[in-house]
Amino acid sequence: MSRYIEITINGERIKKHYRDVKKDTIICSHIPKYPCRIFEASAGKAILARQLKEAGHDITISNYSLQHIPHLKEIQIDLNKNIPLPDNIFDIIICREVIEHLESVPHTLREFNRILKPGGKLILTFPNRLQIRSRFYYLLCGFYRGMKSPINLDVPFGEAHINLIGYPEMDYFLRKTNFDVTHVQSSYFQKSDFFFLLFKPLIALTTYYFLLYHKKNAEEHDKTKPENFSYNKFIAKTLLSTNLFIGKDVIIVAKKLT
Repeated sequence: MSRYIEITINGERIKKHYRDVKKDTIICSHIPKYPCRIFEASAGKAILARQLKEAGHDITISNYSLQHIPHLKEIQIDLNKNIPLPDNIFDIIICREVIEHLESVPHTLREFNRILKPGGKLILTFPNRLQIRSRFYYLLCGFYRGMKSPINLDVPFGEAHINLIGYPEMDYFLRKTNFDVTHVQSSYFQKSDFFFLLFKPLIALTTYYFLLYHKKNAEEHDKTKPENFSYNKFIAKTLLSTNLFIGKDVIIVAKKLT
């Protein structure tokens, strides 16, 4: 069975990996049907952006090095720096499998928040470091799935997964940069990973214990306040959801707070 699916954009036949088709279907499900102003950060070949433009949206893309994508507004941006765009101009920002390559996640999220309109959506995807198979890999060798060994020193800074962080850290960063997380999903599940669901009751027990009851008065991790307890419970529930327990990627939709 082919791993690629042929799609048509403006009459051109393009091969798209089936995982990308699944991921982009979820991304598009969070985009309204009416025309929106959308920014895709580090869009690469911009297949999704081209599909969205064909659907009637106003699309701007960026790349670190210009790809000269026909019929799209493309700007050259280093996402590690300030984004040279005005405040409050986009309805939606898509950052697809990019954030793990950047030097400072909070800085980039603040910039995304700045250029989003109040109430606008950030759709963010990145590898699921805390997927259950990845946790076992870390137990055995000290590295996570997505970065299974040290980065070669001859690899240019940012071309590898230099910031492969877990969902709890990303949730914290988003909320600290004026976002509210509304959806957390995954698009790709390996059939063999469903075996690991057998371990879920034990992992749920230990997760809830450590997140809710262990060292309840620890500095910076106080669990005695109702709001902290509630937040930890939300994080535990999200980590134990089927999406994040066995899903290979994380797809977050976060709304800019007014």
